[in-house]
Order: sequence, then C-alpha cells, then structure tokens
Amino acid sequence: MKYLYLASLTTLVLLSCSKGEINPATTDNIIITNGYNFEPSLLTCNLGDTIYFELESNHNAIEVTEENYNSNSSSPLIDGFQFGFGESGFFVATEYKTYYYVCAPHLPQMKAIIVVE
Repeated sequence: MKYLYLASLTTLVLLSCSKGEINPATTDNIIITNGYNFEPSLLTCNLGDTIYFELESNHNAIEVTEENYNSNSSSPLIDGFQFGFGESGFFVATEYKTYYYVCAPHLPQMKAIIVVE
C-alpha cells in the first residue's frame, strides 16, 4: 500500500510539472510569436518567475548560448529549454542570467532574450 501511495504521488508531481495547457495567473511573462518575431523580444523578469510560451505552428523556441545567438546558430544549449513547433509550455527562471533563444528555421531574424534580475 505504501508503494502504491508513493507511485501515485510521484505521478501527480510529474504531471503537474509537465509542459501542458497554459493557464497563467498573470500575463506579464508570456512570450508569443507574431509573424517572424517573438513578442516581446526582450523580457525582463525576476528569479523564480514562470515564463510561458505560446508558439504558432511554424515556430519553435530553443535556448542557445550567447555565442550561438550572436552567430545565428540554433545549436541548443545543453540542459536549456526547448519548445517544439506550435507548442505551449513554460519554464521557471531558476538562475540570475540572460537566456538567449531562437526559432531555428527563421534565423537570423527570429531570436529574443530573457533577462532574470
């Protein structure tokens, strides 16, 4: 019985952390795609904030290094966030840093930045 309880609890936690339907309490940290742009192109947020992505079907979002961002490369950052074409999802800003991300097929135009203060 104890194992069944732990398995149920683990499943619940995993499901609550999955990329799923977005119902944010605030609209301050939502990134959308509009044409061949991310909006906003620069998002400033706080440590611990949740950043929501709502992508159109022909766009993805891949976190890259600053070097790859500047050279228009879509090579993903190891352990960085990635959202597939048309996905809606989120990640939590867990570090004070600048996150660079791009839409792979629409470089060099489609790229943006998140600054965590």
